[in-house]
Amino acid sequence: MLSSFFRNAVLVLVLNLGVKGVYLFAIERTVQNLLPEAEYGLYFSLLGLGLILQIIADAGLQLYNSRTISGHRQLLAKYFPYFLLLKAVLGGAFFLSLLVVGYALGYRGAEIGLLLLIGTGQLLNSLVLYLRSNLAGLGRYALDSAFSVLDKLCMIAGIGALLLLAPERLSMHLFAGTQVLSWLITAVGLAVLLRGKLRFRWPTFRAATLWMLLRGGAPYALAILLQTAYSRTDAIMIERLLPGGAEAAGHYAAGYRLLDAINTVGWLLAGLLLPMYARLHARREDVTELLRFSVHLLVGGSLIVAVAVATYAAPIVELLYDFAEPRTARVLFFLALTFVAQCLNYAYGALLGATGLLGRMNYVFALGILVNVAGNLWALPRYGAAGAAAVTLLTQSFVALLQAGLAHRWLALPAGRVYWGRLALLCALLVGMGVLLVRYAGLGWLAEFLLLGGSGVVVAVGLRLLDLRQLLTLR
Repeated sequence: MLSSFFRNAVLVLVLNLGVKGVYLFAIERTVQNLLPEAEYGLYFSLLGLGLILQIIADAGLQLYNSRTISGHRQLLAKYFPYFLLLKAVLGGAFFLSLLVVGYALGYRGAEIGLLLLIGTGQLLNSLVLYLRSNLAGLGRYALDSAFSVLDKLCMIAGIGALLLLAPERLSMHLFAGTQVLSWLITAVGLAVLLRGKLRFRWPTFRAATLWMLLRGGAPYALAILLQTAYSRTDAIMIERLLPGGAEAAGHYAAGYRLLDAINTVGWLLAGLLLPMYARLHARREDVTELLRFSVHLLVGGSLIVAVAVATYAAPIVELLYDFAEPRTARVLFFLALTFVAQCLNYAYGALLGATGLLGRMNYVFALGILVNVAGNLWALPRYGAAGAAAVTLLTQSFVALLQAGLAHRWLALPAGRVYWGRLALLCALLVGMGVLLVRYAGLGWLAEFLLLGGSGVVVAVGLRLLDLRQLLTLR
C-alpha cells in the first residue's frame, strides 16, 4: 500500500506542480493583475460563498462513494444511477440556495449573475469530483490524477489565448464562463471513461436506496460544510464588513493564491489516502505504517515550504503582484503557516473518513466556526485582512491538533508511532535558519529562500522524517 501511495503521490506532484502551477501564476495571477482590485476581490468573495453552499450539491456523496467503492468495488454499477439522480436533485437545491443567500447578503444585478455563473462551475466541479471518486475507488489512481488537472489545462488554453490575443476583452464574467466550460469538458471525459466500466440499464429507483445513500453521506456532508465554512467565511466577511472590502478581499485573495497553490498538493495526496485507508480498514489490516509515512511526508514537507514562504513573504508578493503592499505580505505570512495545519488535517481527516469516524469530528468543526467568526469580528476592525489571515491560522491549528489527538484516541493508535518530537525539532531548526539567513546572509532573497528550503530537506532526511532508502524502495 505504501508503494502504491508513493508512486501515485509522485504523479500527483508532477502533474500539479506543472499544470496547476502554470494556471495559478501564469493565468489566474495575470487576470488579477489586469483587472481592478475590487473586481477580483468581489469574485473571490462570491467564490467563497459558492464553496460553502456547494455542500448542498455534494451532500457528502463524493467521500462516501470513495470509501464505499474502495472497500466493495462491485457496488459501483449498482449505485451509480442513484448517485446521478441525487446529484441532479441536489443541484437544483444548490442554485436556489445561492439565490436566496446571495440576495440576503445584499448582492444585486450583475453580482447575482456572476454568483450564478460561479455556482454553475462549482456544480460541475462537484460532479467531476464524484466521477473521479469512482476512479479512485476502483484503484485507478493514475487516471484520477490525470483528470485532476484537465480543467486547468482547458483554462490555460482558453484564458491563455485570450490574454495573448485580446486582453482588453477580459472580464470576471468571461473568466468564470471559461471555468464552466472547462469543468463541463472534464465531466464529459470522465463520463465517457466510466461508461466502459458499467453495464448500463435503466434502474428501478427505490426510495429506500436513495435515503440510504443520503444518510451515508450526511456525516461527510456536515464535516465538509463545517470545514469549508471556517476556512472560507473570511473572504465574505472582509468584502461585506470592511470599508473598501472588495479591494481588501483582493489582497487577501492574492495571499490565498499562494496557499491554494501549495495546498493543492496536500489536498490531492489526501484524496489518494482516503481510498487506501478504506481498503486497509475493509481488510482489517494495520493502518499505522501508512499513517506514519503520510504524516511525516505531509507535515514535514509542509513545514519546509511554509517556513520558507512566510520568511520571504514580502519579496514574494512584490514579485508576483503589481498592487502588492505591506498588508499583502502580512496576509501571506499567516496563510503560509496555515499550510502546516491543513496538511495535518488532511492526514488525519482521510483516516477518520475512511474508518467512518469523521462524523464525530463535526462538534470540533462547529467549534472551529465559532472561533473563526468570533475572531474575525474582533480582528477585522482592528487589523483588516491580515487579522483575518491570523484568525485562519489560529482556527486551522486548533482543529488540526484536536483532530489528530482524537484520531489516536478513537482508533487506539499509539501516539509514538508518529515522530512528533522530530517534527517539532524540524520546525525549530527551520525558524532558526530563517532568522539567521535574513539577518546575516546577504545573498539576496531568492538565493536565501532556496537555501532555506534545501537545508530543510537535508534536515528532514537527517531526522529520518523523509527516509531516502524507504523512498527508493517504494519507487
